[in-house]
Amino acid sequence: MEHITNNASESFNNYLNNLFPKKPSFFKLIYILKKEESLSYNDYERRINGIWRKKQKIIRKTDEIKNIIENYKYMEKDYIYNGYDKKDIVELWYNCLIDLNNKKY
Repeated sequence: MEHITNNASESFNNYLNNLFPKKPSFFKLIYILKKEESLSYNDYERRINGIWRKKQKIIRKTDEIKNIIENYKYMEKDYIYNGYDKKDIVELWYNCLIDLNNKKY
């Protein structure tokens, strides 16, 4: 189906602006985009399994925690590959704990 207007792209642009109110660092950008991708995949899985409510997204807390930790593991691999020292890796995991602590469950 062809779009006569650009409402779909404007809507997505607005969504991205809400995700990134200020310019993120490279690793934060990758982390947020991977998180969004995993949430979209989880939503898709719920839809095909019939566990979807239109007005209320059901995201299990453990899945969300697991996704955050997996994203930080991915960032840690990048840190190691790019030669960051242990201090930077410890700070990365400290930021992971802060992100987990700031989640509203």
